[in-house]
Amino acid sequence: MSDLRSMFKSKDFVINSNIVKCIKSLDISLDEFLLILYFINISCELDTDDIKDKLGFDEETAFNTFNSLLNKKYIEMDVKNNNGIITEMIKLDPFYDRLALNRKVDDNSSDIYSLFERELGRTLSSYEYEIIGKWIEKGVSEDTIKRALKEAILNGVTNFKYIDKIIYDWSKNSVKQREKKETLEDLFDYDWLDDNE
Repeated sequence: MSDLRSMFKSKDFVINSNIVKCIKSLDISLDEFLLILYFINISCELDTDDIKDKLGFDEETAFNTFNSLLNKKYIEMDVKNNNGIITEMIKLDPFYDRLALNRKVDDNSSDIYSLFERELGRTLSSYEYEIIGKWIEKGVSEDTIKRALKEAILNGVTNFKYIDKIIYDWSKNSVKQREKKETLEDLFDYDWLDDNE
């Protein structure tokens, strides 16, 4: 019995506490999380037999879980050919990027400028401060600006022209939606029975 206890007490997998804190914010199943833990701790090389052995998955579960992670873009696969030997390596950068975007910030700074500096990992230029200021002056909500920043980072583009274009498109679509709604309201408010024209 003590041998069984010691087997369960051994620490095969190690996980960063920041991952534990942020994992709830992601759309990820237990099997997907276990497979990611495997890639973090055991090997980034795709070896279905070892995955089945270490995680207790059957062939179908291993295949479906892996495909689900690929489809959700939590992992990427890199195929390498070394002198005729093909290896499939798993990249976890998309998973770490999602964690970084969804992490809970502990400081109480709600300043939009600080958010940009923190997310971009650099100090903003005076030009960039001016652009953010103009968005706010034009009445763009901070929530919209934050969502545009998140969208840009998810797409791997961090320049301000791209973020500005996102905000412009969203604002333009919002105006079109309002105009369409007002046109429909005018249509329903029109008195069709008293049409003298």
